[in-house]
Amino acid sequence: MPTLLLAHPVIYKDGWVYWGSFGPDMNTQRVSYTLHPKFSLEANTSWYQNNDEYRDYMLGANYLVKRWLNGDSQGNIYASYHAGYFKDLDTDGFAQHLMLMGDWESRSLYTAGSVMSFLYNDKEEFKYSYRFGFAPFVAGMNTIQNWLILKLDYFEAQNKKILVTPMMRFFYKNVLWEMGANTQGDYFLTLMIHY
Repeated sequence: MPTLLLAHPVIYKDGWVYWGSFGPDMNTQRVSYTLHPKFSLEANTSWYQNNDEYRDYMLGANYLVKRWLNGDSQGNIYASYHAGYFKDLDTDGFAQHLMLMGDWESRSLYTAGSVMSFLYNDKEEFKYSYRFGFAPFVAGMNTIQNWLILKLDYFEAQNKKILVTPMMRFFYKNVLWEMGANTQGDYFLTLMIHY
């Protein structure tokens, strides 16, 4: 089932974002365009071998519900809706994804959580994610920013238990990348580029 990088799905007006996440049994890619600082449109596709060869092709929208800008931190709440075609080993048809996500970050601390609903083939499944991270040091604005993050995921349809994933996040100018491996040994690489 689709995972989601907890990063800002809506950026500055006329901004483009490419986002891809890759692992041995999965591949998710997204391209979005921000029409307004509160609203973006997105096309995405996902493939998950460990969930009956699930594959989908979606179009959708992301909306910035609320943003808090403080002198040294920022918080956000986002909502998303995506719809399109899915196929797995047994069937194919119409699918929908709904998401509610919140995050807060300063230059040294980061936390984020989300709940996603997957509606397809007369099923409704939920995935819950939470992240907490810190920067080992506060880097200058034009240098590589790095974070150590612990991610917790619960998606009953896949694993019936909480997956724990220690990971590293790096950000430099308009490029963000993450690397990690969960406690089951599944590794991943995520890449996000803002244009």
